[in-house]
Amino acid sequence: PKIQQVSGAGAIGGGQLAGACGYNNGVNSGNCPVNDYQYQDQFDIGANYLNKFGDITIALHGGFAYANFNPGYRPNATGANLTTGFNRAAWKQAVLGAQIGFAGFTFGVAAGWDNNGLGANYYTGVDNDTRYATVGLMYETGPWQMSAGAGFSRNTNGNGANSIATFASGTSVPTATAFTSTAQAFGPSGSTNGLSFGQQSADKYEVGANYALGPGVKLVGGFMYYSFAGPNAATSGNSWAFLLGMDFRF
Repeated sequence: PKIQQVSGAGAIGGGQLAGACGYNNGVNSGNCPVNDYQYQDQFDIGANYLNKFGDITIALHGGFAYANFNPGYRPNATGANLTTGFNRAAWKQAVLGAQIGFAGFTFGVAAGWDNNGLGANYYTGVDNDTRYATVGLMYETGPWQMSAGAGFSRNTNGNGANSIATFASGTSVPTATAFTSTAQAFGPSGSTNGLSFGQQSADKYEVGANYALGPGVKLVGGFMYYSFAGPNAATSGNSWAFLLGMDFRF
């Protein structure tokens, strides 16, 4: 979106004063004009194919989503930021997937893309798209059901990763660095205060099993592991969890 600089409370766009929804006195968001820094005119399209060939079952699916972004007349840092180069744009998503089943085994895989509703950074020229893939395998026999799966995502991080300025007193809640100038945001290489560039990733691995004790009653358990990586400490880390419990259905 193109940002129009405003000085004081001058008239913008044919004498209209900038305000909520891009115009003065716009109080009902449901009736706002289009220039309101919002996504609109969204549509989704999808298709799937299901069939069975003897003992083999096959499922295919695909989808695409699009939402138009309408900038406003008054500069808005949540729509575009001339300090960091961040800007929003039309939101686009796409996904393709397949699943096959045979002799108690079910295998599935999918891949997708999401631009997160963001345009390429004004200064780096790099997008902020996330590309991801998932894969899973499940086996069922008698009262047992076991599965394993993984998901992988990669983001190009064209807007850069912010650094942690402080932590809220007595908590682990971080406060991000606030930039007051482009020079500060795009500091010298190796700067600990500026934006950090480089791919960000988030991966997930999980295994699980359940055992049917009787009608509507299952014993369930599993393990999950998450791994995050990026150009600075604020975007890197890992975590894991064990799960054990009962599933009751009536």
